[in-house]
Amino acid sequence: MSSEHHVIYVPGLKDQRKGYEFLINGWKIYGIIPHVHRVGWENGEKSFRPKLKKLVTEVNNLINKGNIVSLVGGSAGGSAVLNTLVEEPRVNAVVNLCGRLRAGKNVFPSLELAARNSPSFKESVLLFESLELKMKPELRRKVLNLIPIWDEVVPKTTVPLKGATNKTLFSIEHMFSGFLGMTLFSPTIMKFIKDKVVEYDHVKGN
Repeated sequence: MSSEHHVIYVPGLKDQRKGYEFLINGWKIYGIIPHVHRVGWENGEKSFRPKLKKLVTEVNNLINKGNIVSLVGGSAGGSAVLNTLVEEPRVNAVVNLCGRLRAGKNVFPSLELAARNSPSFKESVLLFESLELKMKPELRRKVLNLIPIWDEVVPKTTVPLKGATNKTLFSIEHMFSGFLGMTLFSPTIMKFIKDKVVEYDHVKGN
């Protein structure tokens, strides 16, 4: 059975909103199969670990069937997909779209403020922050961080990851930048994840 490339989009807070499937449906033109995985940041379950387990299980199920899997996390979903990569290194590529990856020091808004309605989001950020120094270079090379010129929600210093591809998204404002990343700037995302498939095949000698 030939493998298919599945791309899972993980939204940020308020992920119960509808419309994500519609926004990423256009990704099909790149020859991938898009999915939306709603973590349930504000569903009352305070711990992030069960949420991470569900996402990792979905990824594992697809990979174990011989598929290629890449992840795109928007806003709060950014730390979730990075944690998933650490948990499951077989993920092909990960894109963090306007997502906070660490608490940061003396930054506004603080992590506590950003996560006031979602303890699981705070836990996700702190989990990745604790894992960051343990990430091997080969994992870091699988990551693309897209960072707006100005973001009133996510402090710029909390995003870049050493050894990853860190790019400026020529946009301003958090939600608008996320929307543009999923639509107008989606070729940047798709090129990165598809190039990683080629890179992986080359390394493996396929």
